[in-house]
Amino acid sequence: MTTTTPPAPLSPLEELAYAHRPSQLTVLANLVQTLSDVPAVTQLLVRGSLATGTADRLSDVDLVVAVRDKRLPALMGSLDAVMSTEFGTLLPGWRDTIVGDLGGAGFVYLLPHDGHLLQLDLYLCPDSAADALRRRIGPRLLWQETPTDAPDTDTGARAETAAELARTAAAPATCSTLLVQAMVLHAMLRKRVLRGQDYIAYGLLHQLHETCRDVIRTALVPHSRHHGWYHLPDEVGRTTIGRECLAELTDALSGPPVPTVPQADQALERIVRLTGRIAPHAVAALSDEITAYRAYQSQEGPA
Repeated sequence: MTTTTPPAPLSPLEELAYAHRPSQLTVLANLVQTLSDVPAVTQLLVRGSLATGTADRLSDVDLVVAVRDKRLPALMGSLDAVMSTEFGTLLPGWRDTIVGDLGGAGFVYLLPHDGHLLQLDLYLCPDSAADALRRRIGPRLLWQETPTDAPDTDTGARAETAAELARTAAAPATCSTLLVQAMVLHAMLRKRVLRGQDYIAYGLLHQLHETCRDVIRTALVPHSRHHGWYHLPDEVGRTTIGRECLAELTDALSGPPVPTVPQADQALERIVRLTGRIAPHAVAALSDEITAYRAYQSQEGPA
C-alpha cells in the first residue's frame, strides 16, 4: 500500500487540520491509486461522511467505481481477489442488500486498519449509468479517465451487463455467503451500538435474526418454495435438529430489540454455532476468516 505525506510547506493551521484528518483518507488514497490503474475503470467517486466532512474514527469508506459496461461483469468476478491481494480484506465481499439500487451492484468489505476493522462500501456502476447516479446522490469526483472522442454506445454490452447484474442480485444465498453476511452485519451493528444509534441498531439486529433464519432454512430445507418467515415451523420443525434450531431462533427473538455490544456478539456466535452444526462445511471453509474476525473484535472490546 501507499501512504500519503503532507504537502510542504504548511501553515500552522493547515498542519493542525492535516494532523486531525480522518485516517480513512489514507485508505481512500490507496483505493484511488490502485483502481485508477484498472483499464476497465472510468471514474472514482466518494460519498458518505468522507465526502461531507463528517467522518469519525468508525466511519466507513463509500466509493463508487464506474466501470465500462462490457467489462463490469469480469471486474465484479475478480473483485474479491483484487481487494484481498491489494488491501488485505478479511472476508469475501458481501453483496450489499442495504444500499439502494443505483444501477449497479454494491459490495461490503472489512479491512484491518488503524487497530480495528474498517468497512469498505464499494459500488460498481456501469459507466452508462454514472451520470444518472451522480445527479441522484451527488458524490464527490476523485478521479476520471481522460475523455475519449468515442463514447461507449454498445447497447448489446449494456443489456448483457444489466442481465448479469440482475442474475447476481437474484442468486440464492449459500450457508457460506450467509456466514459472511452475518459477520459484516455484526460489524455494522457493533458500530451503531457504540454510537448510540438505536434505530439503525434495531434494524441491523433484525437483519442478523433474518440471517440466522436463512441459515437454518438453507441448510435444512434448501429446496423450499417459501421465503421469509412463512411456513418456517412446518418446514423446519419436522426433525429433532430442526426443532432445536427453531428453539435457538426463538431464544434470539426474545432478546432486547436494541442490544448491547456483548448481546450483539452473542447473536453472531449463535449463528456461527448453528451453522457449524447444520452446515459444518460452511464453517470449515471460512474457519480462518472467522478466527481472524473474532480476534479483531476482541481487540475492540465490549464497549
